[in-house]
Amino acid sequence: MINDFLKKNLSNNALFDDYGLQYNNCPNVDINIIQYENSFSLLSNKVLIKCSGEDAKDFLNTQFTNDIKKLENNSVMLSGYCNPKGRLISIFYIYQLDKIFYLYTTLESSELLYKKLNMYKMMSKVDFEMLNGNLIGIQINKGKLSSDIIESHQFKDCIAFKYIDNQIIIYSPKSNKNINGLFDKFIADKLSYLGYKSWDFIEIHNFIPFIKSEYIEAFTPQMVSLDKLNGLSFEKGCYPGQEIVARTHYLGESKKSLYSATLHTTKKFDINSKVIQLSDNKNAGEIINFVEINTEENNSKLQYFCLCVLRKDSIEEKLAIHGDAFSELTINKSAGVIKND
Repeated sequence: MINDFLKKNLSNNALFDDYGLQYNNCPNVDINIIQYENSFSLLSNKVLIKCSGEDAKDFLNTQFTNDIKKLENNSVMLSGYCNPKGRLISIFYIYQLDKIFYLYTTLESSELLYKKLNMYKMMSKVDFEMLNGNLIGIQINKGKLSSDIIESHQFKDCIAFKYIDNQIIIYSPKSNKNINGLFDKFIADKLSYLGYKSWDFIEIHNFIPFIKSEYIEAFTPQMVSLDKLNGLSFEKGCYPGQEIVARTHYLGESKKSLYSATLHTTKKFDINSKVIQLSDNKNAGEIINFVEINTEENNSKLQYFCLCVLRKDSIEEKLAIHGDAFSELTINKSAGVIKND
């Protein structure tokens, strides 16, 4: 129903694939629209997991890296879920609405996260539900702030919450008959439609290190800078992998950290490719998330905006992709503290 509505109301130049409408007017991410225009995206690669029950908050606090007891109503918190060896299974944002919690995460890591939570709840009075409706992201660059839009639109039969910076996440159940009216409002408010990869760009820009399937159980929280992103607490009680995570913290810093970078290459990038130092071909780390972005015409090189987990002692070196002699990876900046208002 949503795709039919979009096809009828959006540009004839829009491209569709298995994920629905992916791009508007261009074959990759348009940074100008993302940075300067108001836009919305169908988040086909994300999911919400609903957590409810009288023991929900206490149980989640025994499972996640952050102190869930400090999460306030109608607010979000970044956190992660580790295996017993302190390696991350999933990274997510938690939204609390009254006594119900919603985990916003990647489709790729959600199945294992959902399975583990149900496995360990045992006698706790908590229930989990993988919501199968539609997720929509709104990016506000001008005009009303995100909190004002939530109040003014009064999204009927939807869950709507302020996300990082000036973004809104909306969940609409498949049974919602008012969804077309919601899109009517977006079009009337002159919101550009962008695909889910444009939303990925926003999340990469904000250093959200969502875990792709290739890197499930590959990194500790410190390797992806959860400690610098307000996603990790060293003051709370036990959770899976807590002893190893704490030991890393108190014995010294992790040798790897999270960085944003720009990759120039003549080849399509493969997520399994390793980053190397050109001086000695030594492994420097991995690119964990990326989007292809617009480049100038007649430029033979592809350009990607990336999140990387790299050795700290490698970032001053010339970096490239293993097996691609013409590639160049340029570090933009390291992860810092992100504050949620």
